Amino acid sequence: MDRRSTCEPETAVLFERSGDTVQVTTIEKPVRFLLVSGKPLNEPVAWYGPIVMNTQEELQVAFEEFNNGTFIK
Repeated sequence: MDRRSTCEPETAVLFERSGDTVQVTTIEKPVRFLLVSGKPLNEPVAWYGPIVMNTQEELQVAFEEFNNGTFIK
């Protein structure tokens, strides 16, 4: 299947599961990109700033630990 997308700088693009290749081309400038692949976790997502957890309660605990210097264990 041939699907084309034009992307602006600093843009995230989500591709569905179909297909097994990604081809990137540019016209004027070189491109740098990050390709991430993985299976969906099918879990709830709670996100604020740089921290992602499953619930708002977990986010609160994470920020308390971050502020106390105990976030990374």
